[in-house]
Amino acid sequence: MAQTVVRSAMIIIAVTLLGRVVGLFREILLADQFGANWVTDAYGLAYTIPNTIFLFVPGALNAIFVPSLKAMMVRGEETEARALFRKMLTVTTVIYFAIMIVGLMFSRQIIEALTFMQHVSSAVDPAQRAEQVELAVKLLQLMWPSAVFIALLGVFQATLNAHQQFFIPNVSTVVNSLVICAAYPLLVPAYGISGVAMGTSLGFLFAALSMIPSLRKQQYSLAPDWRFNTDEMKKIGERFIPIMIGSLITQVYSFIQPVLSAGLGEGTVAALRFANNIYQLPMGIFVAAFTLPIYPYLVEYYTKGEIGRMKQSVSEGMQYLFILMLPVITAMVVIPDRLVSLLYYRGGSGEFTGEAIHLTAVALLYMSLGLFFLAARDLLTRACYAMENTKVTVIAAMVGIVVNIASSLLFIPYLGHGGVALGTSVGSLANMILLALFLRREIGPFMLRSFWLTALKTLIASAIMGTFLYAAAAFVTIPGVMLEKLYIMILIGIGAGLFFVVLIVLREPLALQIIGRFAGKLLKRRGTK
Repeated sequence: MAQTVVRSAMIIIAVTLLGRVVGLFREILLADQFGANWVTDAYGLAYTIPNTIFLFVPGALNAIFVPSLKAMMVRGEETEARALFRKMLTVTTVIYFAIMIVGLMFSRQIIEALTFMQHVSSAVDPAQRAEQVELAVKLLQLMWPSAVFIALLGVFQATLNAHQQFFIPNVSTVVNSLVICAAYPLLVPAYGISGVAMGTSLGFLFAALSMIPSLRKQQYSLAPDWRFNTDEMKKIGERFIPIMIGSLITQVYSFIQPVLSAGLGEGTVAALRFANNIYQLPMGIFVAAFTLPIYPYLVEYYTKGEIGRMKQSVSEGMQYLFILMLPVITAMVVIPDRLVSLLYYRGGSGEFTGEAIHLTAVALLYMSLGLFFLAARDLLTRACYAMENTKVTVIAAMVGIVVNIASSLLFIPYLGHGGVALGTSVGSLANMILLALFLRREIGPFMLRSFWLTALKTLIASAIMGTFLYAAAAFVTIPGVMLEKLYIMILIGIGAGLFFVVLIVLREPLALQIIGRFAGKLLKRRGTK
């Protein structure tokens, strides 16, 4: 693997880890200040809009803009590249400013659509629902400027990535969370939950502003350029629609949970959101960074017709994901309440009560069952992109959404909001299966014997780890909130260590490789002292 790719991946992992920690602290502040109730449900509903835009716009703009900008840079057309940046910045700003205006006009209709399940539910008091809708509309209007700031952020990130700069674009997400955290002491005392909404918009603004110095160093100008009728802009336009459609379809998942759970009782929307924040931690830290270095090799092997090497890369990628995700899934299934308490519970001084812990733990348990499926979906999607087939990824995503909604509606009568979480897992499974079937048809069987051997060893190690975690958590009671948190962190560390020890005893090659590289670095450092 190329050294630059490894270095970039490590930068992304390190900064993403920091960003996730700060982001979790942001959610802890929300839970501690407001708990899990109709107020945080209203914020969660309103936040769905800017969060969805943030989740798909930067990535889509990256896929749309980087190829054209990078091609110009390779050809030595630096002046033309800077002009293209100005054109892209101008058209993106105009589009999302228009979206913001329309959104401000129809905020009430959007919130009404998101809460339509409450109309047919007897679990929500009509008077409380009306109050929640009014608050959600107000919060959404305060957050609509985020659309423009996120669009700017996306263009800035794509441009810096084209210059192989990954640190500053990823640090911008940390800036976003830090600004929102600052809103709690600065704005919340005066404005309540509206202060959090204000901080959300300001967070995206400062995230975009944090990248301007790096753009200036590359001699990019922020002046508008209205000359859109160029060949490169036409190429960007041709890529815009299919990539945006695919990204939008994927982000529909973020709407499904709040919409389906809105009529299931107070605190369920917030509980699913809090659980999703924990669920997304391993996805954001490991999976996103892992698919970065493997993708260029998939493209190279497919282009050269080296299908055997491509299948080997996909199989090894799936093995790594299985080893990384299964211990996480085990912890989320065996001790979900302890994980929720570790991150959100503050004792008697906070609003996050035992009921909130239970609601969030139930959601986390069922959601975690689909963690590997979601991770594998991302890897298989990259493989499809390497084959220049975006159509099948869109179809698979659409089928996954239909299965998600149908299975959620099937499970809700039996599991409540847990059924919504389980439906998400089933939808991810359907998406992954369709992508796997397509790849099998195109390149032949890629789940090689080595994958199934690794999977068996990983299951054994996870079973031993899970047994240890269950016994240590169920039969040991620690007095005091902070001591209990420390105990759970120690348990997780011991459990992870036990997991890898079992894999080493079973002589799992990938585990031996990971430990060997880590030990090699330690010995090298000692040798240089």
